[in-house]
Amino acid sequence: MNKLKSSLKIRIILLIGVVIIALMLVISSVLLIKWRDIIIHKESENAISITKTFAVTVIDALIFEESGTLQKENILETYVDNFINRLGNVNYVLIYDRDGRLILYRFFSQGIINSSANIGPYFPAPKYEEIKIFEDATFGWIIEANELFMLSGKKWGSAKIGFNAEPILEEISSTFFMLLGATIFLTSIVLLILFLSIKRMTSSLELLVHEIDKIDFVSDFKISLPEKNDEIGFLYNHFALLKNRLDISRNELEKAQKQINQAEKLASIGRLASGVAHQVNNPLNGIKSCLYAIKKEPDNINQWLEYIDLINEGIDNIETVVKKLLGFARQQSTSEGVIDINDSIVKVVNLFDFRLKEKNIDIKLKLGEDLGRVKIDNHLFQEVVMNLLLNSYDAIIANGEILITTGNFSELFVFMEIKDNGAGISSENLKKIFEPFYTTKEIGTGTGLGLSVCLGIIESHGGKIDVHSVENIETFFRITLPVEKNDETVDY
Repeated sequence: MNKLKSSLKIRIILLIGVVIIALMLVISSVLLIKWRDIIIHKESENAISITKTFAVTVIDALIFEESGTLQKENILETYVDNFINRLGNVNYVLIYDRDGRLILYRFFSQGIINSSANIGPYFPAPKYEEIKIFEDATFGWIIEANELFMLSGKKWGSAKIGFNAEPILEEISSTFFMLLGATIFLTSIVLLILFLSIKRMTSSLELLVHEIDKIDFVSDFKISLPEKNDEIGFLYNHFALLKNRLDISRNELEKAQKQINQAEKLASIGRLASGVAHQVNNPLNGIKSCLYAIKKEPDNINQWLEYIDLINEGIDNIETVVKKLLGFARQQSTSEGVIDINDSIVKVVNLFDFRLKEKNIDIKLKLGEDLGRVKIDNHLFQEVVMNLLLNSYDAIIANGEILITTGNFSELFVFMEIKDNGAGISSENLKKIFEPFYTTKEIGTGTGLGLSVCLGIIESHGGKIDVHSVENIETFFRITLPVEKNDETVDY
């Protein structure tokens, strides 16, 4: 039950939890991408605005230089240095003339404005205005703005300005970790709420499973389920109805099984009738002869006494036969006890002995000693032995042999084997012999229920039946039953 409960909870939580986590990750990823795009777009717009503002100043300086009003180098250097110092996030500035020649460059590294020679091939003059973001080996992440200096349709030059993009990366990283933390926190809260909700919803099902576990279909243990007006209550109600139906079906099945067992038992008695008649008729004929002799010589006291003893002996024989038959034929209530199967076998063989003599069948007993005791109803086990003996009897034409062997199969099981040298069973029929109403005997000599009843009795007590047969050579049935450990009470 615990596995079922845990499995139900875990499967629901995993299913919904995975969906929630996936949705949270998708939402967080979309938010992160959108946020990143907004940050990059914002910084790119700022870079473009700063670059265009700077371009106005540079164009003024270039115009002054062309008109000869000021020295180009001094004014450009001043403009560029002031530009870099004022903004504080510019990594480099490169100025090109209208022919694409580099005329001024500044690099800002570790708080100092530096210049470097022979950098032209590495920083070609821009051909059009653009803004791009990339990772540089020296400066790290850069937002580079390319600007063309145009005034009144005339090109005065161009510029490359590299802005430090590391703060943008840090902001995106902090945003990522913030969203990750928020996702984990919200997901944990949702899963906790989900767990508590599912636990509350499944508690009713756990109660139902607990009550189901109490049902063993042997005892009449009553279940108690609360009344609910929801779907779970509907399930409770229908489960109670189902249990009632199962109880009714079980009782009817037990009654039918008892009736089948009794019918098969009576059929077996019917097949013993001729032998019983013989066993009863012989003493009756003897009694009649004694009575005739007494009537003929009523004054012979010594003869009276002798014949009365013979009459008593005959009556005792008849009484013994009748008691055996009644004991076997009477329908007994099922009352399992711990029995010694050897005793039950001997009783059945004694009852069946007179029938075996009709065919000159020799029956041998090879009963093991110190046999483990078995928990089974004594009358049911005797019925199994009787059915197997009848099958062996029918399989033997005359002058055959039946061998009954018992022993300890192991510390946990005992066995009984009934072996005969009769006609045997074909391999085709061997697969069907335990089916109800299947029989190869002539009509009126068998019901087809004997082996089916035997199988039901043995399997219901935790045992099994094995059969092996070779046509016209031998057939043996082996019954294996578990040993009862607590055998203080023995039913003989």
